[in-house]
Amino acid sequence: MIQLGIQIGHFHPLFVHLPIGIIMLAFLLEVYGRFIAKKSFDEVIEFTLLVAGATALLSLGTGWLLGEESGYDADALFLHRWMAVAFTITTILLYLVKRSKRNGVNKTYIPLFFVVLGLISLTGHFGGNMTHGEDYLFVEEKEEIVIINVQEAQVYAQIIQPILDDKCMSCHNTSKAKGGLVMSSPNEMIKGGDNGRLLDTLSGSTGSLFLERVHLPIENEDHMPPKGKVQLTDNEKALLEWWMENNHCFDCRVMELSTEERMAAVLTSLEQDTSAIAVLSKEAKEVPKDWLQGMRNAGIPIQTLSGKNQLLAVNLAGIDSITKDQLEELEEYAPNIVEIDLGFSNFNDELMYYIRPFKNLLKLKLQNTRVTDAIGKDLVDFELLESLNLYETSVTDKLIHELKRNKKLQNIYLWKTDVTDDGLAQLQQNLPNLTIQQLGADLFEATVLDPPTILSDASFFSDSLELTIESLFEGTDIYYTLDGSVPTSSSTKYEATIILDNTASVKAIAVKKDWEPSFVTERTFIKNNIAYTDVKLLTTPNEKYKGQKGKTLIDQKRGSINFVDGNWLGFEGKHLNAIIELKEQNTISKVSVGALSAPASWIFYPTAFVISSSDDGVTFKEIGRKKMGVESPNAEVKLTFFDMEFTPTDAKYVKLQIQSPLKNPDWHTNPGGKSWIFIDEVVLN
Repeated sequence: MIQLGIQIGHFHPLFVHLPIGIIMLAFLLEVYGRFIAKKSFDEVIEFTLLVAGATALLSLGTGWLLGEESGYDADALFLHRWMAVAFTITTILLYLVKRSKRNGVNKTYIPLFFVVLGLISLTGHFGGNMTHGEDYLFVEEKEEIVIINVQEAQVYAQIIQPILDDKCMSCHNTSKAKGGLVMSSPNEMIKGGDNGRLLDTLSGSTGSLFLERVHLPIENEDHMPPKGKVQLTDNEKALLEWWMENNHCFDCRVMELSTEERMAAVLTSLEQDTSAIAVLSKEAKEVPKDWLQGMRNAGIPIQTLSGKNQLLAVNLAGIDSITKDQLEELEEYAPNIVEIDLGFSNFNDELMYYIRPFKNLLKLKLQNTRVTDAIGKDLVDFELLESLNLYETSVTDKLIHELKRNKKLQNIYLWKTDVTDDGLAQLQQNLPNLTIQQLGADLFEATVLDPPTILSDASFFSDSLELTIESLFEGTDIYYTLDGSVPTSSSTKYEATIILDNTASVKAIAVKKDWEPSFVTERTFIKNNIAYTDVKLLTTPNEKYKGQKGKTLIDQKRGSINFVDGNWLGFEGKHLNAIIELKEQNTISKVSVGALSAPASWIFYPTAFVISSSDDGVTFKEIGRKKMGVESPNAEVKLTFFDMEFTPTDAKYVKLQIQSPLKNPDWHTNPGGKSWIFIDEVVLN
């Protein structure tokens, strides 16, 4: 009989909202009726209140029966029930008062109506607390959990608990504990519910009650979360299973638990790039190509930072006729502009006012311009500013007081200014993470003319490949080479699309009269006619940087300078050894290896390669060896393809050893520490 009552009580969600809506309708009709004063309208309101009373009784009855089901907090249930009783009684009483013809009774109608509205609000509030957790209506927004390095993340607090909060807590909280189960804390989870301990392995099974409920068919009434609720994603299920397989650890970090290849990929997907440029990329609206071209036609060089985002860099360096009108034309997409180069131009304090709309500036170059300390009050507005170039300007120590408020500033160039050593010391004290660059003039003179851009749809090809070269500056000439040599103004001049039919290391420079030539830009294009079957890694890469394992070396995808992009294999303190199986026996005479160097991140180029061949995959013979040695001191982030040629050899299997320096060089900030090698591609020809 009790079970039948509970089943009837399940109709409560169907009826619970009817009296709320009908009472609100009656109130609106009552307000409206004050303006038209028709007897027939009073009859409509009476009927509406009658229906409200009837639905209130239905809602109360089904709700009372539903309350017999276990899992609800006794105090919350008591408050909700008796508030509902009070609301139902006063609603019926309100109907009777509306029908009454006695003057004394009629005077209580409006006050009683407000009592009804107050009771329905409280009843709904307590009901919401029971169903969705305490203070459902006024819950404080939880701070989003951001994982930057998943290996350092707390497994339960940062990975598992957010899943439970999102998918389980509405039914298993301190106010509503369905099945007697509360999942608000580790102790309550371990305790379990009416059906047993949630995390223990079930008798005769290899899994827990928790995972059993998760994997039940969604039609099963014991499935978690229940049908109709937002379900767990495949990745969330995988994370819960991994946590359970590791003894549902509540206080360990990811790095302390074992992970398989798929799990490592799922965990890595939880990481978020919190850098300013990543955040701005997500928020940036799309910039029409027509607008970009219009700016260029108006003499404003502008380009996107990459094909993956809509962030913009504006280059007005060397222009002696910058006007406020030009700067105002850029305001339409001001939030997208993160870099402005105004170096060696007529830019001054007055024009500074017109770049204030560019609040998202990360890099601002004002070298060799007419700016003074007066720009300090404007620089404060650029809260995201990371790099500021004031080389050879008239700024003094007065600017230092303003700059201390630019908390995100990472690099500043102050060579050839009137800032004193005391001013520099004060700036460093105010911004301890700031790098103050005191470099020579040649650094900035050489960067005024930006290098050209080499454009192509791919870095690898089997037959031929088209590429073009573009310069951001108007009136520049481009010179290039295809053999890896450094181009000069005596090299081949770029006139039209270049067609490659062989591997080439393309280098190019931009040249303009009365300007220093640009830095050299380079890009390597690899021709590959040999098909591969598989790559077997003999050395295990780091869990965080293992891409698609062996396939990473032959997928023809270049990694970027962002070494967490999933296209790199990373090895800490060890060499890379691998066996490449060719689709069929081929003659090979050259190997090309793509590598990354980022000394600040302890990543260095390989020091040597050793190549061996085999017909059977068992017995190998060395066919080539090349030593590159240790890198010279530098702090650049760069990508390179290393080539090694050897006597043509027939092979079905190729063993490759890529040797790491193993330790940071003596010139490094942490000499002797374990170094890394990062490899993204191996091509045989």
